[in-house]
Amino acid sequence: MMKKFGFTLAEVLITLGIIGVVAALTAPALVQNAGTTKVGPTLSKVVATLENANEQLLHDEDATDLSKIAETNLEYSDLLSKYISGSSYETENFDSSTFEPAISHYNGDSPGSFSSSCRVFYFSDNILLVFGSGFNSDDYSYSPKGSFKGLFCVVYVDINGPKTKPNRWGKDLFYFYIDKSGQIIPVGGTTFAWLLNNEAKYTNSDSPFACNETKVGNGMGCAGSIFENNFKVIYQ
Repeated sequence: MMKKFGFTLAEVLITLGIIGVVAALTAPALVQNAGTTKVGPTLSKVVATLENANEQLLHDEDATDLSKIAETNLEYSDLLSKYISGSSYETENFDSSTFEPAISHYNGDSPGSFSSSCRVFYFSDNILLVFGSGFNSDDYSYSPKGSFKGLFCVVYVDINGPKTKPNRWGKDLFYFYIDKSGQIIPVGGTTFAWLLNNEAKYTNSDSPFACNETKVGNGMGCAGSIFENNFKVIYQ
């Protein structure tokens, strides 16, 4: 008679135990990597949505400069709401006592100045856009370059909503400028660094705009890093 080979119950249990330990060790990394790979495409989609909306707005207003059709970020976002579909538009005051999240809630500090109120876009996939205050003409020591007309306002992008952690710069919260022509400038990128005399690139570890994973606040330039590294999240 031929012998039948198989596994004992003890061997099966030991094997399952090993698989369980390996899964427990690797699952968090796999989940994190899966989340990281979504960051670049999500931000790319958000920027494309904003730039398309700006283009349509400028076209309909027969203008080439956002500051010519809106004096404040509030007026601008009110106009823009007609061109951004798939979102709910909130016009309540953006203030930590009545609205979550206040930008000051992230890392305990705001990198930009806000007026007394802001406008917020909520998307069904939990993406949150917050439009911040505008710029004065002398805010940055840039020189005329190409078709650059100057900065108009800032926009903060939370890719997973205010109730989902970590709520950290460079992780799920990203920072952009909007110039007067409607183009989106990732903070920490080459154009942004040029605006600040090349001292604020995401690769500069001494800059508060460095794309650094370990230092609190040092992820503010990660948007620039992502857009200049094929939409991959790369920490310095």
